[in-house]
Formats: sequence, C-alpha cells, structure tokens
Amino acid sequence: MANTTSSFASRALHLHRFIRRHLIAGILGSRGEAATAAAAAPPPRARLIGEDALVVDVDALLLKPSSPSAVFSPYFLVAVEAGGYARGLALLALYPALRALPHGARVRAMAMVAFCGLRRDEAARIGRAVLPKHFFREAADMRALEAVGALPKEVKVAAVTRSFPTVMVDAFLTEYVGFDVVVGAEVKGGAGYLTGVMEGGELDTERLGLALKQTEKKKKDYPRPMVFHDGRLVFTPTPAAALAMYIYLPFAVVLAVIRIAIYVLLPWRLSSVVAGLTGVRVRVIGPTPAAEGSNAEPRGGRLYACNHRTLLDPVGIACALRRPVAAVTYSLSRLSEVLSPIPLQRLTRGREEDRRRMSSMLARGDVVVCPEGTTCREPYLLRFSPLFAELAPEVTPVAVDARTAVFYATSTSPVAKSFDSVHFLMNPRPEYIVQFLEPVNTESGKSSIEVANEVQRAIASALGFEGTALTRKDKYLLLAGNEGVVKTK
Repeated sequence: MANTTSSFASRALHLHRFIRRHLIAGILGSRGEAATAAAAAPPPRARLIGEDALVVDVDALLLKPSSPSAVFSPYFLVAVEAGGYARGLALLALYPALRALPHGARVRAMAMVAFCGLRRDEAARIGRAVLPKHFFREAADMRALEAVGALPKEVKVAAVTRSFPTVMVDAFLTEYVGFDVVVGAEVKGGAGYLTGVMEGGELDTERLGLALKQTEKKKKDYPRPMVFHDGRLVFTPTPAAALAMYIYLPFAVVLAVIRIAIYVLLPWRLSSVVAGLTGVRVRVIGPTPAAEGSNAEPRGGRLYACNHRTLLDPVGIACALRRPVAAVTYSLSRLSEVLSPIPLQRLTRGREEDRRRMSSMLARGDVVVCPEGTTCREPYLLRFSPLFAELAPEVTPVAVDARTAVFYATSTSPVAKSFDSVHFLMNPRPEYIVQFLEPVNTESGKSSIEVANEVQRAIASALGFEGTALTRKDKYLLLAGNEGVVKTK
C-alpha cells in the first residue's frame, strides 16, 4: 500500500512539474476576451483531475489576446462558408450591436445567426475542413499547443470551451492538436438541421471524468501538419476585413467577367498582355520550351506534368508558353468547361480508356496533365499517378504556384467548385508563377512509378514543398466525407 501511494505521489509530482514548465505561460496566462468570459470568477486555465487527467480551458489558446473581436472570425466563417455571403453580411451588420452584450450572450447570438437552419452535416464539415486552418493561424500560443501534444502518453487531456460549440472546435483540438475529448456547448437541432440555439457548456467535473474514462488515449504525434483545408476566404475575417470584402465584392464580380471575356475572346498572344492590364500576372522563372523542332515531340506534342494548385494551372502554363495547350481532368463542371480558353478532355478513371484519350490528344499537340488528381493549397505535393509516365519518351515537369489575397480558387463542394475559376479571377491581383524544369526521360529503364516519383521530387524541390503519399481520396474523405468521385454524363 505504501509503495502504491509513493508511486501515485511521484507521478503526480512529475505531471505538476511538466505543466508548470511547459503550459503555465500559455494556458494559465490571461488571454484577452477569453479572460472576460466569466469576469466575476474566472475559471482555472488548466487543472488536474485524479492522477492522469488534465483539463484545459482552451479559449485562452484559440482567441488572439490582442484582438477584442477575435471570437467574431470563426462564427463569420461558419456563416459565409456554410450559409453564403448573405448570411455573413447579416452577422457583420448585427455585430456592432452584439458588441454591447456580455461575452456569453454575444456568443450565443452569433451562434444563432451562423447556425440557424444549417444542415448538421454541413456544419460538421465546416468545423472539420475550414475552421482548423484559421484556428492554427490565429492560435494565441502554439508553444502551449505543442506542449499538450507532448504530454506523457498515459495522461488524458480534456478541452473545455465556453466561447464555441463543440462542432466548431472538436476536429481541430482532437485531430490536429491532440486533445482526447472536447467538452462544451452543443448546437440544438434535429437529425438533419440545426436551430442555432447553444445548450450547455457549464463545467461539470463528473461529466468530464466520464468522458475521459470512455476515451482511448491517442497514440499519434501532435500537433499534426495541416495538409488539407477548404473554404473560400484567404484572409482572416476580422470585422474590418469582412466589411472591406463586401465593399469590394461587386467590383470583384465585374472584374472576373472582364478577365474571362479577355481570355475567351482575344488571341493568345494578345490576351495575356490585356489581362495583365487588369491585374492578372503570370511570372515565368527560367526559359520556356520551344514550340516545335524538339526531339521530345515525336508524337506531335510535348507532355507537361505539373503540380495542381487550381483548375487554371494549364491556362497559366499556356500563358507562360504564349500558345494554347490541351489539358485533361477527372471531373469538371459544365460552367468551367464552357469558360475554358483551352481544349479540355474528361478522363474516366479507367486506365486503358484514359491512356487512349491522352495519347490521342498528345498526337495533336502539347498536353498538360496534373498527376496529383486534385488540388492542394498548402506546400505539399500529393502522390503522382504514374499513367502520364507511359505516354511519351520524355516528360517536362512544371512547377506552378498560385497566389491570391481574398478568395481561394479551389473547393470540394460540388456546387461551389463550378465557380473555382471565377473566384480566382475575382482577386485584385491574382498571380501564377510557372517554372519549366529539365525534361525527364521515361525510357531509362525505370518503372512508371519511379518516373512519377522522380517528377514529384523535382517539382517539390523547385517549389520548396514537401512530397507526400497522400491521394485525392485522402483529401476528400477528410474534407467532404466522400471519395471525391462525381457522376458525369
């Protein structure tokens, strides 16, 4: 019995020392608006429950202390990304009046505007696919977050929040940071839709203890890197930034229409110049391949393999070459197909049929393929499908990057995806950076998989990105809960 007591005391002392050394600066410190959530009796930022359980008030980590309106941004993201620009505008218009409310009442009012009438699965998708990126960017203390992930594996960690319903923060805190369970308010509703009413959120030690007992301790290393995320807004939507976006939005639509008309109606040599006058920039690094007369074109065209940043990657390459190219794609909306200034060919995901289609296009001219099969916004490259390495004696890798300031040009939502190209051209000064790399011989005796990996490494090195083995399926399972396959006629 004495040995058991001594062991318990030793482990408790060790854990207390770890908390004081790694967490006290970030978690126990005052954190702006989070500190005013319960001004009369502020809760402790971190405390032990039993021998091997830690409870952390995560509002201190998620709210930027220097910004009194930090809690507005995630609710605005829910309103815009799940409910549309009109709902976001309603929340923005109400926010000056909501500022006069106490913190708790303000949070519940914003939740009502942001969540009322939303589908439950769509709200969960925003919490999983959109908000983690912005929470990472706005985290008040990444050092404290890393310390949570570095706690001894036998220690279970519970997160408590009073500023957000669990649907907004659960995915970020459990999947990326390493908390074992999140306890907070829930948004009421039926099986399909939410009412927007927040319920619960009071700190219940018994409930916490039960939740921790029923949770298996995570074994992965945390915090995890952010490879995939979704949503339209590039910037952090503070009230001032959101207002600026709404003022700019009508001009953005007109600007996109003008730019689309330029690319569709004018000849290639002229369209790039005229589009540049409207703010579109295509920056080419290094020399561009010759149009003809190269030994690399025995079948009539050159094969380009590029990483995939947006649907406009082939258009950016065509602008850099100052001549049209053809491109292949797995899924494409009818709107994107109509607006495309270059020839497009749908693929079937049937290997032999896709090989036939791409070979036929290559016989007629230059072809651009994106072997990742889907876009990736972060500095990572997904696994390259090897089929392209079986089509020509050599392939020219192309490293591309797209830069925007207001709107992302990629989406996993089937409806929103139709407007990806439009959103890219709605940015004030959208930019493409294109770099043509040394051709890779596909007939050197290496397998198509080895060639594909070589091309991936070359592009990753040129961009300073990291290659991964992740696939299109991994992306869509994480962000959309499906495999990213849509039915086409």
